[in-house]
Amino acid sequence: MRDVITNIARAPRIFFAKQRVVRELKPLLIDIQQYQPADYEKIIPVLRDIEQQLLAVPPNKAGMRWIHQQDTVYFYGERDFALPYDDFIQKVDITHAGKFYRDSVSTDTKVVLTDPQARAVHQVVRIVALPQPNYAAFMGKGDLDVYKLEKIDYSDDEQKVWMYTVFSPNGSALCDDGYLSFKKIAGGAGTRVAFLACQNFPVPPVMALLQLDKWHWLKKQLTEHAYQVFCNQMFNNIKDCYAGIRFDVGRDA
Repeated sequence: MRDVITNIARAPRIFFAKQRVVRELKPLLIDIQQYQPADYEKIIPVLRDIEQQLLAVPPNKAGMRWIHQQDTVYFYGERDFALPYDDFIQKVDITHAGKFYRDSVSTDTKVVLTDPQARAVHQVVRIVALPQPNYAAFMGKGDLDVYKLEKIDYSDDEQKVWMYTVFSPNGSALCDDGYLSFKKIAGGAGTRVAFLACQNFPVPPVMALLQLDKWHWLKKQLTEHAYQVFCNQMFNNIKDCYAGIRFDVGRDA
């Protein structure tokens, strides 16, 4: 209950003045030696199957797709940028996917395997972001705080980071897996950025108390709107990164 009250007390600043939120690095505090090479890649077949299911669903006008399970949401969104692929991947680092999240306030990364070009292939990342959607803080929702195992693939025409959540210190995510990819558009017309997510987040405490999550039509509408806002902001952050524009929120400690 104390955490819920604290989260609600923070809500006005998060919702109305998030640039005043202090950015403070939350370090990796787990033993990464417990994970074997296979652990970084075992989520990939699962995500490929989810991808096929999502691509069979008609997209909305913004190119986004959803599949709603009982407690889990599958999501896919993409955006094409009229930016040369080779230049794009030089300016936007796929290994920093968590930094592009909407309202990301902390990322700490440990690379555990590199390829012959010294590029990260396996890494562990702790990502902290403000509550999504922001108004959920008024319902007692805390920051997203997750540890992920990441596998990065490189080819001439695509880069992709696969993400597998293994721990959430505050219980903010039961499942937060997916991928982010940068792909050369056929004919060299630009770069396609795609984001896939398989997520299960606990219902905000006040919403659960009022049983608003039982109103399935309301939950569906709020969820899809939140995903659109999150994904669009992430794409905008990536574009700003390419342009050399600061895109993070909050102020340094």
